[in-house]
Amino acid sequence: MNQLKANSLKTRKDLEQSLIDLLSPLKNHAVPGGYLLGASAALYAPRIASMEGYCRTLWGIGPFAAKGRYPGIDTILSILREGVDPESPGYWGVPGDRGQRLVEMAAIALSLLLAKETFWDSLSEKTQTQLYTWLSFVEKQEVCGNNWNFFRILVCAAFRKLGLPVDEQSEKRSLDGIEACYRGDGWYQDGGDGNYDNYNPFAFHFYGLLYAKVAGERDPERAARYIERARLFVPRYAAWFREDGSSVPYGRSLTYRFAVVSLFSAAAFAGVEILPWGVLKGLVLRNLRWWFSQPILDAGGILSVGYAYPNLCMADQYNSPGSPYWALKTYLVLALGDDHPFWKAAELPLPEMKRIQSDKIPGFIISHGSEDVQLLTAGRYPNFTMNHEADKYCKFAYSARFGFCVSHSNYILAKTGCDSMLLLSEGDNYWRQRREVSEQTTGENWVSSVWKPWDDVRITTTLVSLGNAHVRLHRIESKRKLITAEGGFSLPRYHGLEEPLPLNNTAAAPHEALAAFDWGASRIIALERTAARHGTLVSPAPNLNVQDPCVVVPVLEGTLEPGLTILACAVRAGDRAAVSGETLPSVAFMEGEAEVFDGNGNSAGRFPLR
Repeated sequence: MNQLKANSLKTRKDLEQSLIDLLSPLKNHAVPGGYLLGASAALYAPRIASMEGYCRTLWGIGPFAAKGRYPGIDTILSILREGVDPESPGYWGVPGDRGQRLVEMAAIALSLLLAKETFWDSLSEKTQTQLYTWLSFVEKQEVCGNNWNFFRILVCAAFRKLGLPVDEQSEKRSLDGIEACYRGDGWYQDGGDGNYDNYNPFAFHFYGLLYAKVAGERDPERAARYIERARLFVPRYAAWFREDGSSVPYGRSLTYRFAVVSLFSAAAFAGVEILPWGVLKGLVLRNLRWWFSQPILDAGGILSVGYAYPNLCMADQYNSPGSPYWALKTYLVLALGDDHPFWKAAELPLPEMKRIQSDKIPGFIISHGSEDVQLLTAGRYPNFTMNHEADKYCKFAYSARFGFCVSHSNYILAKTGCDSMLLLSEGDNYWRQRREVSEQTTGENWVSSVWKPWDDVRITTTLVSLGNAHVRLHRIESKRKLITAEGGFSLPRYHGLEEPLPLNNTAAAPHEALAAFDWGASRIIALERTAARHGTLVSPAPNLNVQDPCVVVPVLEGTLEPGLTILACAVRAGDRAAVSGETLPSVAFMEGEAEVFDGNGNSAGRFPLR
């Protein structure tokens, strides 16, 4: 890790060296057909996990080999030969419908497309036949009706480059499947029961731009369509990033880490200057520097499952020890020579961003400032069961600087994570949060949705962005007496200190909570008419926050009697001086609506409370 931290990541050679340093420890974990990188489990068998650990290295090695000889390439090719040989103990086997092995074929296809001399011409005729036979399973087996269609599309593109037969009907089904996922304005939904999340940048648009480059001459109309969609999406997605390289963690597959900037690498690879070359370069390299400054490797130098530190608690059920190497998709720029404009350009900072950006298709509001980038969401609960789905999709707000918490359980408030959410209990210490939502609406600076933690409790939540701060309005119709706890943003508790600083609610009034340290502050203040809630600080259980293992959350607590209740609060997190000292937003209540004002008294609009 010290080598990665010390790498300035200025040139193409620097990036090559970082890939070598990332992958060098894997040689100690080789098994027939792959790498066995740990003992933790995913949904699939350890043999498939070892194959995944190998294949995902090809996302970096393939682009590297396009312009030079990767150190240890002989071992890489030896594992490939074992994997496709039915007589070998390392044979990868026949993938089933919707099987994980179909996913990993895309990295092999990329390597064939970029480095044919290394990954095809160097193989014997027998091994070439075996590789073709094994990859052909993706044409025969069923793939998930989402971004997985691109795995088949990329394999077919590789077959064409090699002059091999292609099942054009199977290919067309997948090309049509991608079209069925597109929702407009640059946004794809990841399947009919899928979501809007990072699969837009590091799957749909990444593969689309890759396809546009390698298949554009044969399929120019589709290539142009993929490029145009990327032109719509890339500038809006750039707003998710801070100048220090960090980005807003949201949704599933967070362990893929720096795959979040692979879209910008793909734009450069496709030769599409959607943003100035220096801006694209800065987005990619600053993000890598940020990640390499985090403790993301384990003691053996293996890229861990987790986010900003090793953390199985927040992992998805399909995350094996080799899964994080999907992040190497960002290394696609290694396929570009030193004379490419991406590498010749001077690294540039982020372009000027809108203070508040509305994305109405997914129901997102992005607030971009010097202190943080925050996402407000109407809530997008997945229709498939996954780990921590409510925490990853349905919290009110997500922060590039402070991350968010998942949960250990719904019993005891500290184990729920409790940040950026209104939790409700009947007094038995079991807590419910926003999950399924309805009646989603998105404006220029606000999002709203309806959710029902019980059948006889209906809550309409409206989130209003004011830039650095936001206001939450809750209209609650309940037939139950309820205990409430509403959390602000998480704040790192220790920040590397050996002993914790005193943990005190330093707010000036009882109806607010403020946690403030030298490295940041988080504040929440009740704004409802009666100010019936009181402020406190909660320390969630360790390892719940994706960015810091120990955090504190300012929380408002109160009791609701049956009937109609209006709750409102202002939430702010950022630099200590600003959060502690500035005047927070306010709310004026009228018949059936509320007007929200920023700290300077300027109106942000009127919002219904019906």
